[in-house]
Amino acid sequence: MHLQNEGNALHKLTTQQQNERVRLVAQMLMDIGHGSVAQKLLSDAGIPFEAPEAESLRHALLNGEWANAEGVLQGIQAEGMLHEGVKDAILAVRLQKYLELLESGDAKAALRVLRTDITPLCSDHAYLQRLSSLIMCSNVDLLKEKADWDGRAGSSRSKLLSKVQKCVAMDSMMPEARLESLLTQAIHHQTRNCLYHNVPDESISLFNDHSCDRSEFPTKTTHILDGHSDEVWFVSFSPDGKLLASASKDSTAIVWDITTFEPRHKFQGHTDHISVVAWSTDSAFLLTGSNDHSIKLWKIQTGVCVSTFTAHTDTITSLAFIPPSKQEPNPCRFVSSSMDKFVILWNMDGQVLHKWHGVRVTDLTVTSDGSRMVTISDRRIRIFDLASKEELGSESESDAITSIAPSNDAQHVLVNVSGSQEIHLWNVIEGRIVRRFLGHKQGRFVIRSCFGGLFQNFVLSGSEDANVYIWNRELGVLLECLQGHTATVNSVSWNSMLNIFATASDDHTIRIWGVGK
Repeated sequence: MHLQNEGNALHKLTTQQQNERVRLVAQMLMDIGHGSVAQKLLSDAGIPFEAPEAESLRHALLNGEWANAEGVLQGIQAEGMLHEGVKDAILAVRLQKYLELLESGDAKAALRVLRTDITPLCSDHAYLQRLSSLIMCSNVDLLKEKADWDGRAGSSRSKLLSKVQKCVAMDSMMPEARLESLLTQAIHHQTRNCLYHNVPDESISLFNDHSCDRSEFPTKTTHILDGHSDEVWFVSFSPDGKLLASASKDSTAIVWDITTFEPRHKFQGHTDHISVVAWSTDSAFLLTGSNDHSIKLWKIQTGVCVSTFTAHTDTITSLAFIPPSKQEPNPCRFVSSSMDKFVILWNMDGQVLHKWHGVRVTDLTVTSDGSRMVTISDRRIRIFDLASKEELGSESESDAITSIAPSNDAQHVLVNVSGSQEIHLWNVIEGRIVRRFLGHKQGRFVIRSCFGGLFQNFVLSGSEDANVYIWNRELGVLLECLQGHTATVNSVSWNSMLNIFATASDDHTIRIWGVGK
């Protein structure tokens, strides 16, 4: 196909590039139900959608014609394509065949495939043993769970097709939804480079280059909450976004109604400063931790303290509820740390389920999937498996760490490092610092940071210079230095439901920041 319009930017494309674009458009038309239009386009262009061998392989894989699929792959092998790639593709086909035979209840045929077809291609004996154990599954659901496979009627054959394509790298075979994938990549590229990106992807038009307006980002003080009589050390929005909890040196915690920004409850009962609070995952309960060595559990509906936990013997430094997980579906567990060098795992009845002892933990968090606890002590970050209670590993910082904040992806945390006056974004799975954020002031006090934005693509932090600092997470660029408080800003919390955030300060106030008018 040749484009005749010389004024069109596409005229510089080679014939192969033009043909690829036609095929991409044809595939998109087929995917949205316009197959006849796609065929007319291909006919007018004088090109096939795919080469015959690619069409044959696709048809065979999606229809379970395993012998035909292997025949095509062996033909590719004969043409001199990558041996290992074809071998891996054939192994993937045979594995799918094995699992489908088990799903259909034909264990005898499945065992024959495992022994005569799969074993000669696989040298991983442990993997072969795991495959063999699937024969003992008592039902199809257990098979799918153990094999991490959704069955013949699911997406397994489509996934097989994608895997085979990657193995043999057939240029003539079109990857599924390829144009949509390329468009998604283009949108992702634009959003990554949008400094203030904070809108859903579905609102982005392909007809214009994307850029979010700074005026739609929360940079204005909309409310000043002055219910405390002393320094405010901690703020946290409830998971449902409807309430805000604050903790103060005045020994009280206040729960604020976000619709009116008036106090709903003022919790009194601690005999010393309250340094930290934590919400239950359902927003029904709030924990408060105090310098009086105790933890209190408050029921939000009634405002009543339902339990007091007194196993610690020194200041409470951090609290975190544990989200339900596959290993532990119980949502009523939490962890606490104290200057007494103990970290305690509790249930809400006050039972101590486990204790870790050894170092003074100054802050901790639990990953969003409920599987791991991450603690900080002096310059060290430690990761614990909450199921086994074992330490999985640790990482070191160059200076003392004062606080830690989790991401929603269960992989990243923010740590405030006092000596270098930096905030570090850690990937705790890979054990590396991903990015550093500089500009805020921190030396003497505990300063807390948080992720912000619909996609957690901002980093926010308090500062000892009374300002609030905001960075673009991906680019590390300092976006805002917001003035308003008159003393150290200790804590920040973002509310994704309402596109606002709250800050707590030594000036005895909490500020709510929004887009303003």
